[in-house]
Amino acid sequence: MEDKPLTIVEHLDELKKRVIYCLIAVALASIGAYLFINDILQFVVKVGRIKNLVFINPTEAFFVMIKLSLLVGIVAAMPFILYQIWMYVSVALKKEERKYLIFFGPVSYILFLIGAAFAFRGVLPLGMRFLLSFSKENIKPMITLNAYVSFLGKMIAAFGLMFELPLVVLFLSKIGIVTPEIMKKGRRYAIFGIFVIAAILTPPDVVSQVMLAVPMLLLYEISVWISVVVAKKREKELGMEEPVPSNA
Repeated sequence: MEDKPLTIVEHLDELKKRVIYCLIAVALASIGAYLFINDILQFVVKVGRIKNLVFINPTEAFFVMIKLSLLVGIVAAMPFILYQIWMYVSVALKKEERKYLIFFGPVSYILFLIGAAFAFRGVLPLGMRFLLSFSKENIKPMITLNAYVSFLGKMIAAFGLMFELPLVVLFLSKIGIVTPEIMKKGRRYAIFGIFVIAAILTPPDVVSQVMLAVPMLLLYEISVWISVVVAKKREKELGMEEPVPSNA
């Protein structure tokens, strides 16, 4: 028996419920992170290899601690957030398509962590080292606490979401929405869009934008390959490959 489709109002109610659940999860995780905020701050500063950070108004340090707690809270709550997203998506799927969510749920979090770790342990130290190399004897860097944490947050969010691209394409290919032809025809638009997204998500310097755009381009090409593989498999499963007639 097929599930009855939800109305627009029911979809909005479902979305509202999922968003509230996510906000509660982030709030609880952020409170937990705030209990260890000093240790967390020392760790993230050490990774960036910055000797001294400054704050330029009395309230900046406090609000940056809150911001950092929220950032850690979002990362910690990401399994629950992704679960809620997939559960909301499942409402619009056919019964046979929902089986994919068992795989996509855990893998989406793993990919987010890989992207975040890539940004945190790779891009952040290299990027900071390169940007700080422009300091001269009479030009010394004076990085504010707020600027550094904002930079960190944008990089983690950008790379974490970027690494979800192959999984999203795999999912959309599985349910027949994305095809190799769509991916290939949209390549030039994707390249343009990738650089626009990189400019929006990263700080306003060319190095950070290129460091985000290049992995995104590689992931897009991987996504094209995934779409091709899935399409061929779907053709076999649906019996779409017709035998070549013999010239008897």
